[in-house]
Amino acid sequence: MDGGEQGLLRTEPVPEEGEDVAATISATETLSEEEREELRRELAKVEEEIQTLSQVLAAKEKHLAEIKRKLGINSLQELKQNIAKGWQDVTATSARSKLLAAESELLCLLY
Repeated sequence: MDGGEQGLLRTEPVPEEGEDVAATISATETLSEEEREELRRELAKVEEEIQTLSQVLAAKEKHLAEIKRKLGINSLQELKQNIAKGWQDVTATSARSKLLAAESELLCLLY
């Protein structure tokens, strides 16, 4: 690699997920103890919100599975429906394309 290509590469570290925010701040940007404490409180709040959302999502997924069970819908039936819908979309697109091609050909003949 020559010297011109060297400038294209980033040499500063990229913070990993979950890494302490304070550890990623440069030495010239130090946080006061009050700012660090505020960040810790915000971190705890966001983690709690994520936990709550995960629990709500799990409850909704359970409810969805129960509704599907009551309706007699299983994975195989869903797969069949998805394939049928996909095939319908493909044939509709194909028929529309043929119709547009015929219309274009007809217009060429008229002019």
